[in-house]
Amino acid sequence: MSDGLAATRPDPSGTFRGRRDAFAPLLENPLAALLREHSDAGAATHAVPTGGAPLPVTTYADGRSRINLGTGNYLGLAGDPRVVEAATAALRKYGTSASGSRVLNGTTALHLELEAELADHYGTEAAVLTSSGVNANLALLSTVCGPEDALLVDAHVHASLHAAAAASRGTVVRWRHNDLDSLTARLERLDARAGAVVVVDGVYSMTGELAPLDAIVPLCDRYGARLVVDEAHGLGVLGAGGRGAGEQLGVLSRVDAVTVALSKSLASVGGAAMTSRAAADGIRAGAMPYVFSAANDPASVAAALASLRILRAEPERVARLQRNGELLRTALAEAGATPVPGRGAVLAVLTGSEEVTAGAWRACFDDGVYINAVAYPAVPRGKGVLRLTVMATHTDDQLREAAQVVAAAVRRARDGEREMALA
Repeated sequence: MSDGLAATRPDPSGTFRGRRDAFAPLLENPLAALLREHSDAGAATHAVPTGGAPLPVTTYADGRSRINLGTGNYLGLAGDPRVVEAATAALRKYGTSASGSRVLNGTTALHLELEAELADHYGTEAAVLTSSGVNANLALLSTVCGPEDALLVDAHVHASLHAAAAASRGTVVRWRHNDLDSLTARLERLDARAGAVVVVDGVYSMTGELAPLDAIVPLCDRYGARLVVDEAHGLGVLGAGGRGAGEQLGVLSRVDAVTVALSKSLASVGGAAMTSRAAADGIRAGAMPYVFSAANDPASVAAALASLRILRAEPERVARLQRNGELLRTALAEAGATPVPGRGAVLAVLTGSEEVTAGAWRACFDDGVYINAVAYPAVPRGKGVLRLTVMATHTDDQLREAAQVVAAAVRRARDGEREMALA
């Protein structure tokens, strides 16, 4: 009977004892080593287990409750009884899994309803559901462009957009983050016959910055380029109807395709691409995440559908979320921890080194506030941030208290770094 997989490396005996270990990039990854070091020291900033739903005050596995500023549950719907009941009813009716891809046996009436209502929400002809936001980007971008075409990708887009663009047959061209001169120069250099797709995040997930879509759209019109906007962090957050940065800046109708993650404002899991019917049919016909991946489980589809209906029926949630974001920005600035300028539910407080980032995160966690510590490769080396995310259901007092805790934690971590440098 087998003892299972080899633990670390192949047996060096035999004819090929000099062969390089193909697992070396995994086994010797310096970031993995750093994460192990933090875990061993009891200061892990990642994969912190919770003991309950991601509510404004969340119970964690250590039994303590903390103000939760580290979740994508922007509208506070992940624990909403209506959403829970919708998922439960679907679970009873359809079971735990679709057990097949959408092109085989994986489509239910719920999948079709959610696609239709997402398309209606965004004013597009069609929507295509995928099993994750990552797969929505992969399904769309891997199926656009031929070998002579180009994808012009903002340097700071989500990693899934970089990977999805690389999966296309087109050439990937990066341009400097939110730099219109950089984008213009790259559009100018393209062959006049080449197809072009400009790719941006509506809201940049690590900083909360918005893409200048009101300036990018005219550039795309001028150069005949398509525009793809990932609104994972804009859906339910920006615009009067919660449609994202495109709506906020008045250009949504001029965007060629929008992708979203259902795991944020829609309190579920999965993703979707909203676009024309012809483009959606092309995705369904040839995108690997759609054709060869199991369909979203019915319970998660029902949860997303219920959340979308609440979003559309209760726009006051969006307004409350926007107000909470501004309240927390002001409170952080007054406490001495001014965040990066932005408009969404994501706020970033600059910390710098990995040591300060990890130390400040730990101090916040110990003092009753959960946030996200972000370091390389999610941000450039030496430019770490504490990433805070607000919910529509946070109270004013919770946000003001959290701002004081975060600012104090950053000060202590920076003071500790200076003391070590002088020692």
